[in-house]
Amino acid sequence: MTVQLGLWDSLGEASLHGSGIVVRASRRARHLILQVVPPHTLEVVVPLGTRPREVMAFVAENQAWIEQVRADIGARGRDGGLPARIDLMAIGQSYCVAYRHRPGRRASLKAGRGELEICSAYEDFRETPALLRRWLLDRARRYLKPWLWQEAGRLDLKPRRIQVRLQRTRWGSCSSQGNISLNASLLLVQPPAARYLLVHELCHLRWLSHSKRYWRLVEAAEPDYRRLDRELNAAWTALPDWVLKAMQPPRSRA
Repeated sequence: MTVQLGLWDSLGEASLHGSGIVVRASRRARHLILQVVPPHTLEVVVPLGTRPREVMAFVAENQAWIEQVRADIGARGRDGGLPARIDLMAIGQSYCVAYRHRPGRRASLKAGRGELEICSAYEDFRETPALLRRWLLDRARRYLKPWLWQEAGRLDLKPRRIQVRLQRTRWGSCSSQGNISLNASLLLVQPPAARYLLVHELCHLRWLSHSKRYWRLVEAAEPDYRRLDRELNAAWTALPDWVLKAMQPPRSRA
């Protein structure tokens, strides 16, 4: 296995030939990190100056995880189609999705108790992904913002601004100005993992980098953060296709 040369020291990008894995350097990375860039790209984020042989050794050590992720991605691709059910696990809500073909009618989504009704003039219901994304964003803004403020109060931290979007490789981010951005897809993960992400971003209000002081603060608020961080990273492979189509160009949270 050889490495295609890239300008890693200047935030360039390279690839491991024959592996389908992209290698990207990051100023903020302190360790080598394997992650999934939806919908199906495996990426290794490396600190500046990392040597190709270190990357290849890291990939070899994690080969079992890589194969499992690829199997999960393949299974999801085979399922495809329109969702029959959507589980917003983070807030304990589930919805069955009903489809109504109404020729001559404008596409619409109607949310009721435990059901989403999608009407379309097209037999293939081609507007479904866009309708579901708008609905997911609306639910996320309704629930994630108050949840973040609640956690902020517990940690005695105060973000300057909160926004909710559909992001590609970030579950969340915090800027140097104290603005926190959350991924609406957090509603699709288990509550402990969603809460950990809120804690993760809030702690950046005090320490912006992933320093030892930062991780001590995170651990004080969430002792099980290591397991939950792995759970969030793996959750990318379970995101449904109708969510992934909405996401912006890739950018790592490393």
